[in-house]
Amino acid sequence: MAYDAGHHISDDELAQFQKASEAYEPPVSGPLIGHRQPSTAITTEYASADPVYQAKTQSLPQKYSHYRTVRGDGKCGWRAVAFGYYEALIHYGDLNRFGMEEARLKSIAPLMTQAGFNLSVIDDFSDEAFALLRDLANAMAEGLDAATLLVDKFNDDGVQNYIITYMRSLTAAWMKSKDTEYAPWLLGQTVENYCTTQVLPVSAEIDNVALSALKDVLLSPAGILLEVLYLDRSEGSEVTMHRFDPVASGGFTLGSVRLLYRPGHYDILYKQEDLPAPPPPPAAVPTYLQYGAQTYYEPASTFNGSDFMTLLPGMSYANQAPFCGMPSTSQLTHDVVVRNVPQFHHTDFGGGPFRPSAWQFDSEFVSQSQMPFQTSIFRKYVAPRPHAIDPADLCRSSPFNQAHFQNPDFQPEQWDPEGEYATASSSSSSSSKGSRHKNSG
Repeated sequence: MAYDAGHHISDDELAQFQKASEAYEPPVSGPLIGHRQPSTAITTEYASADPVYQAKTQSLPQKYSHYRTVRGDGKCGWRAVAFGYYEALIHYGDLNRFGMEEARLKSIAPLMTQAGFNLSVIDDFSDEAFALLRDLANAMAEGLDAATLLVDKFNDDGVQNYIITYMRSLTAAWMKSKDTEYAPWLLGQTVENYCTTQVLPVSAEIDNVALSALKDVLLSPAGILLEVLYLDRSEGSEVTMHRFDPVASGGFTLGSVRLLYRPGHYDILYKQEDLPAPPPPPAAVPTYLQYGAQTYYEPASTFNGSDFMTLLPGMSYANQAPFCGMPSTSQLTHDVVVRNVPQFHHTDFGGGPFRPSAWQFDSEFVSQSQMPFQTSIFRKYVAPRPHAIDPADLCRSSPFNQAHFQNPDFQPEQWDPEGEYATASSSSSSSSKGSRHKNSG
């Protein structure tokens, strides 16, 4: 459609546009109940706002460390009080208190009948509220996270709508039973009319009168305080707090519900003492390392005779008997790693008769050795035992020997080739010569 420059908007059309603009509400988004977060986020939100709001939001985190958002869909006040009621019971931590509250709320059923409510209809909504009390108690008894369960339940649109409807019916029945107390605050309205138009409708927001009645029937008998902090343009550098009358349960205080009110909206505030105590650090569990030290002996047979120490009595790597009567214990805390020595294999050479070794072993030495014994001229050289050494060999290298160069009477030995290389033929020749001379003589 082409734009007609000659068309002018009339005053009636402008009035209709203005009315539609004022009635427009942006779509509501976000969780029905948000997670707890630091209240410094509110300070950041108002950082560029009016100086009065800046000052009040800057001082807010000094007393109220955290807050929880509530969706602003016209039911935020009802939802915030109902959620705070259950949360205070969780924070108190007495499992019996959940059963006591269920019994107390059920005892109000006759009052609701007198107010004209049909219990067969109200039971559908009240059962949801009672079931949540039982679910939270069971979760706490089993050591589960009841606070997370509560957030999940209130973010279920069906569950929270049933609970809010029960809270509305409970408030209306309480006001009707005490109409003389609330009528002066209704500015000419009757309690019946006020409940019909301002409390029971699904879209009705909670005001101060309904909030006071809900506190009287739900919070005060349970020992829960109610505080409302107003963030407005009033004088002062802090939010204005309104604390409702003390609880009517014999002075017993179970907990508190704190609401932050901004024009047309409620959120939930927390002080540091309202937060659950952090879990204690896990206790240090003493840990003991247990292990068995097992002595490992490398069999001597794997060395195949290549290690000289295995040939000595008592020096074999094999697990021999201990040297004394005490049991042998190893002081090692780890396995002994022994390298395998390259094995040497003996090669037979052809030709020549077998000649046994010149060194002889006594029976005691042979019985103790774990090595397979084999007499061979190619075996590893083994030093002779002391009793097998010729004493003349020991004196030959001594300075007391006259043939030693350090002896003062040094006399070198004369080399006699015939005596060094005496043969059988020369011996026989000498004997024959002697016999001839003898015969001739």
